[in-house]
Amino acid sequence: MGGVERHDAHPCGARHAQLGGAARGEHNVWMPESPHLDTSRWRDAAWWPEFRKGLADGAPVFFAFLPLGLSFGMYGVALGLEWWWVTLTGLIIFAGSMEFLAVGMLVAGAPIASAATTALFVNSRHVFYGLSVPLERIRNPIARAYAIHALTDEAYAVLGSKPRDELTGPRMLAVGASTHFYWTASTTVGALAASLIPYDLSFMGFAMTALFVVLTLEALKQNREIGLFGAAVLIGLLGNLLAGELMLLLSLVVYFFVALIVVSRRRGRVA
Repeated sequence: MGGVERHDAHPCGARHAQLGGAARGEHNVWMPESPHLDTSRWRDAAWWPEFRKGLADGAPVFFAFLPLGLSFGMYGVALGLEWWWVTLTGLIIFAGSMEFLAVGMLVAGAPIASAATTALFVNSRHVFYGLSVPLERIRNPIARAYAIHALTDEAYAVLGSKPRDELTGPRMLAVGASTHFYWTASTTVGALAASLIPYDLSFMGFAMTALFVVLTLEALKQNREIGLFGAAVLIGLLGNLLAGELMLLLSLVVYFFVALIVVSRRRGRVA
């Protein structure tokens, strides 16, 4: 009737009472768990030893990625990109030689369809990497998708050197994550260094040309297909004269069909 109603039973009232008690120094109230991580939990987990093996497996890739990543970082800044754009490129694209192409096409304002198709042709070999690596052993679908993204030439070479029955999910994931980190870190360092150097770095624009010349010579050493090599050079020159900005895309498409016809005829002769 004339008494005062009590609202302490309401959840909000109880919560305020707890906070008030905590402010007064009372310790018999509810408090959240400590935000500090208990690292012993994941270090003692069953997956950690295999993950650590993968980190060790991927460590040598650092020495391969360091000079190329530094060069790419400086190259991107020399073309006029901010350093953080270079970092994003390493994180999202993560495709080595394709990144040199992608940055050049981005700065030149190439059509998105042209860039996407070029990436498809340049990195189509990665499809076959996924067929020979037991990625199904990575149970988490998000982790598996990331492992597919991180399956580069270098990661595939590392995984291919190990017995298949030793390739556990955590180990494969660690190889991909470590190589991804090495590449992104080295490109970021190169981009930051280039942005701080008070010199003209326009000469770095030749880095992509030099890179692909070296890759071409190495491919020619491994597979002495002089006829196909000459066809590729001729198609590239004609594409440059006739197609302009679409030169690379059209050259890749034409060369793909030429190579397909040549290889099919050879197989027919052997059969």
